[in-house]
Order: sequence, then structure tokens, then C-alpha cells
Amino acid sequence: MNYSKWIATSVIAGVLLTGATTTHAATTSTTTPKETTSSSTTMSKQYPVTNVNYSTAQLKKITQAFANFDGFETPYVPTRMIEGDAFRKVSGMGDGVTFLFKYMTVSVSPRDYSYSYKGKTVTLPNSNNVKAKWYKPDKVDMLTFKLDDRYVTISSPYHLLGKAKLEQVAVDVAKYVPVSVPKS
Repeated sequence: MNYSKWIATSVIAGVLLTGATTTHAATTSTTTPKETTSSSTTMSKQYPVTNVNYSTAQLKKITQAFANFDGFETPYVPTRMIEGDAFRKVSGMGDGVTFLFKYMTVSVSPRDYSYSYKGKTVTLPNSNNVKAKWYKPDKVDMLTFKLDDRYVTISSPYHLLGKAKLEQVAVDVAKYVPVSVPKS
């Protein structure tokens, strides 16, 4: 499903579920459709993924977490996750915002903490040739890539998701843009 259809579906579902005449959806910072490319870790094996559906309260907390950082206020959110995973909470600490899921952690920061580590560069699947770096600062493999003026780092602290699964959902972090639904 392309992002335009996904956004429209999310808006309609939000109105139907909440009865509200406004809702929110995440969009990518570019309108270029994603093309499938193979990762160096896998040969384009696709795992079942699902949309991350944030509640209005969760979106408010996410927006507040980013608002605490001067010059870093625009929220970015993970929009998809491996099927069976679940969003738990968001926290803004240090110099970034961290999303905690049942199986993975996604951090968005203005700094690239992977630069001082040796690692392996991969091309993320389902991306427009997005390069990312696998590195291991301790006992957990971490994947970092640049998104606009941010760095996204994704990991599975308890090793519940393998590298291929993390690579598959990594590029589904997008700028959060509130969308208004026209009154009918």
C-alpha cells in the first residue's frame, strides 16, 4: 500500500473509530515511492508487518517529547512494526526521543553515535537506496541511518528480532504531520 492510500485509510479509520472530525497520520518526508532493494543481510525476505496505531494520548506524549528539544521539535515516529510487536511508550531524554516497543527500541536523535564504531554498511530493503550501519557498542546490535536532519537507531535489546526484521521496518520512520479531515 503506498503512503497516500495509507494516510487516507488512517484518517478515515480514525474518524470512524473516534467520531472525531480531525485526526493525525504520519507521512514520509519525501513523496518518492519506495522501491524494493535487497539488503546485504538478507535476500529481500519479507516478514509480516503491521501499522503502528497511536492513540491521541500517545501522539500528544510523542509531540511533547520532541517539543522539549530546541531546534528538534518536529516529531518523527515509527509507522510500521513487525507483526506481533506493540508500542509501549515514548520518552525524551538525553538528546533524543526513544520509542519503546515490546520487541524493539527506536531512537531519534540529532547526533550520530555510530560514527566512532566499526560496523557494516547495508542497504535497507524497501528503501530508495538508504544506507545504514550495523554496529555493536555492547552486546546489542544497533542499526543507524540518517533521516533528514536526524539519526534513527533501531535495536532489539532482548534479541527478539533479528537483523533482517529490524532492517525491514527501519525505513518506516517518518515525520509526523497532523492532518485535518474536511468537514462534510
